Amino acid sequence: MSKVKAILGYTLASLSVPVLLATFFGLASWMNLLVAGTGLTISPWYSGGPVARTIDHATYQTRIHQPVFQALLGERREGFVQIAWSPREAVPELIDEEVDYNGDGQADFRIQLEKQTRQASLMPYSPQVIGLQGVYCLKEAWAIRASLKK
Repeated sequence: MSKVKAILGYTLASLSVPVLLATFFGLASWMNLLVAGTGLTISPWYSGGPVARTIDHATYQTRIHQPVFQALLGERREGFVQIAWSPREAVPELIDEEVDYNGDGQADFRIQLEKQTRQASLMPYSPQVIGLQGVYCLKEAWAIRASLKK
């Protein structure tokens, strides 16, 4: 009886090895299937939100994202708008641009970004624009976030 148990145990262990290997090597595809099936998305507080408008400058583009005020429940009083310039290599050394983040036809702020020093200055034209949150050198773009209030 103990021989039968040993044979069954070794057989089961050897049959489980391919299943474990398939699970391990297919982990990325399983993860993508799980996320796609549940509809989960990255929070706009990390991603900058969806792109609302793109301005083409021939060699590079300015992407104006939608303002983010999202909270766990409802909305926050303060948020931000992300402005990104890509591709990163084609962006000029000095960016000096007026931005209309809400699409009403009037510039809401002026941004000046110097790539080499990673310094930026923001001049608000609208009372909803509070100031500059930060300058970011992303994988494929340069970006800033401007703080906003509702």
